[in-house]
Parts: sequence; C-alpha cells; structure tokens
Amino acid sequence: MRYSIKSILYTSDLTPRSPVVFRHAVGLAQRFEADLHGVSVIRPGIGLPHDDLSEEHLAQIQASHNPAEELFWRRIRTFDQAHPEYDVLKYMRKVQVLDGDPAKVILDVAKEIQADLIVMGSRGHNVMEELILGSVSHKVMLKTTIPVVLVPFDRE
Repeated sequence: MRYSIKSILYTSDLTPRSPVVFRHAVGLAQRFEADLHGVSVIRPGIGLPHDDLSEEHLAQIQASHNPAEELFWRRIRTFDQAHPEYDVLKYMRKVQVLDGDPAKVILDVAKEIQADLIVMGSRGHNVMEELILGSVSHKVMLKTTIPVVLVPFDRE
C-alpha cells in the first residue's frame, strides 16, 4: 500500500507570521494532492486568537461581517496572489474560525475532517514559559493520533 495524505488541517493564529506556516501546509497539500482545511481558534472572552495584531489589522477586522474568518480568507488570497505557483485555491476546501480551547478544537476538527496530518506553528517557548503558559502545539502533540508538522517561528 502506498503512503498518502488526503486531508490536511492547517491551524492559524491569524498573526502576520501565519504565512510561514501556511507555506508548508500548502506545499504538502500540493505534493500529495490533498484537501487543505484551515482552522483558527478564538479563546472565549478574548475575541481574537492573539493580541499582537497591529491597530491597522484590528481596524480591518472590525470592519467586516465575520472579522476573523474574513481576515483568514484575505490572508489566503494574498498568499495565493503572491505565490501563484502553489495554486492555493485548488487545494483549499474550508476555513473555520471557532471558539473554545485551542488544542481541543484543533483535535475535534482534525477528527471531523478525517485529517491525515496537522500543520501548525510553534513559537518555541523555553522550558519555563512552557510550564507556565502551556503550548497549544504541545497539547495537540500529546493527544493526537495523527502526525503533526510543527513549523518554528519567532526563533532568534
């Protein structure tokens, strides 16, 4: 039996560094001719996944009907225009912005879409930050039964 990946779940925190992770997800979808699904998780009471968005980005988000999902699609279209060689829209099936505990939601969506692979970013917290803050990627890695590709960012 030949190894195949038919469905990939890409997770995004909707910050400006998200395209670094997206490039890997799209590249893998292209390589395996796999469906690509995107998910971003908003923690209840916060509104957006992370607070490091610029005022300009926040203004853009607040101007749309479904702010976070519109931002997600805008980022995908921008990436597609900048990198036509990836043919992003051929592989992109669905984008969801959901509320809840990020690790649990990611695992639930992966199960729902029958993902063969999860692609997500990793900030690379040091050991102390990991103990205090926890890490979504770490929690997903501990509880998933499918492979996870961690793409490092914010490393110096």
